[in-house]
Order: sequence, then C-alpha cells, then structure tokens
Amino acid sequence: MAAAPTSHQLAAGAPWSSLPRGGFRALTDSAPASVRFSVGRRRAARLEVKAAGNIFGDYFQVATYGESHGGGVGCVISGCPPRIPLTEEDMQGDLDRRRPGQSRITTPRKETDTCKILSGTYEGMTTGTPIHVLVPNTDQRGGDYTEMAKAYRPSHADLTYDLKYGVRSVQGGGRSSARETIGRVAAGAVAKKILKLKCGVEILAFVSKVHQVVLPEDAVDYEALTLDQVRGCHPFD
Repeated sequence: MAAAPTSHQLAAGAPWSSLPRGGFRALTDSAPASVRFSVGRRRAARLEVKAAGNIFGDYFQVATYGESHGGGVGCVISGCPPRIPLTEEDMQGDLDRRRPGQSRITTPRKETDTCKILSGTYEGMTTGTPIHVLVPNTDQRGGDYTEMAKAYRPSHADLTYDLKYGVRSVQGGGRSSARETIGRVAAGAVAKKILKLKCGVEILAFVSKVHQVVLPEDAVDYEALTLDQVRGCHPFD
C-alpha cells in the first residue's frame, strides 16, 4: 500500500484522493501553520457555494432581475399563452399597491414604480413569447449607504449574504432589497389574469387577523369586495 502524502506534498499539489480516510485532521494538526493555511484554501475551493436562483415556476416561469439602487428591476415571464389581452395597466394596479412610501411603517423612498412591457406583446395581446417587464428606479440614493461599507446593517441580509457568497451590495442590499418583489408582483398580475380568463378563478387577499383581533368570517362579502378594501376589511381600517 502506498504511503499517505505528507502535508508538504499536499501543499505542493498532491491529489486529495491519495489521502486515507480520517487522515486529514491528523495531517493538518501536525503541519506548520503556513502549510495548514495552504491546505485549507485548497479544500474551501471545492466547497464553493453557487449563486442564488432567480427563476421560479415550471410551466409558467418567472425570472426576476435588478438591484435596489441599480438602473431598474423587473422580470421576464415565460410560458404565458398567446392571445391574452395584456397591457401595462393590468400590472400597474398591483404595483401601485406595493409601491413604497405610502405609510409610516414602510420605507420613505419615493418611487413611481411605473412598469413598461418591452417584449412579448403586440397590439395589446400576448404573443406566447417571453414577456419582459421593466420598472426603472428613479429615486436611487446610493450615497446614503456609504457607512454600510464599514459595518453590516442590523436586521438586514448584508451579513448573511456576505458570509454565504463572499460579496454583498452595500447600496440598499442589492438583490436582498424588497424591490426584488416588484418582478414577482408584475408576474403575479399576469398569472391572475390568465387564471381569471381561462379558469374563472379570481384571487383576493386581505388581513383577517392581527394578533388576537380576528375578523369574523361572515363580515366579509366576497362578491362585493373590491381592491380598495383588500388591505384590511372592517374593523382594521
């Protein structure tokens, strides 16, 4: 049986497959500090974490893109059937509800969140090809985050993102910002329209419980419920 490689041989490029099972700890513990560091770096390279996925769905697929303080955010929708009536107005209503700066508990950032369909439709009808939706960022203030380059923001994803991927976007959290949800909201509006036209399914949402305050089921008239009411029906409004 061939002898196990020494720590110096490993540092010089000996194959890891030649190391016997259970021999790594003993080998590195007895090696000089400089050799341990070299061996550790070689091992870490094999465990590199892949980037986060940005594509959701199977038949109806959504790929979101963009950063909080980049040029814009949006999505590319694949799998939408052809001949579905679709314009920016079909998405804008939901995007307006998501828009920041509308209450004291959300970010004060002022964005119009006006969407633009760049592909996938012709004369107000879907063509069955990928639908590209763009929402430009108009209130970027990247300079507000200068201090964040020196310290991680509490209660944000800066630290975990950096620990996982070895890089982070200091300006507003980049992909970890809530603005990433714009692409999901726009795609959701398209999905809702398909479900309503093809299946007769309509989706509404509202707050039904806050801690111990519960909205009685018979207090909601689903037939008369409008988009103006979905954030919270009486008695929460």
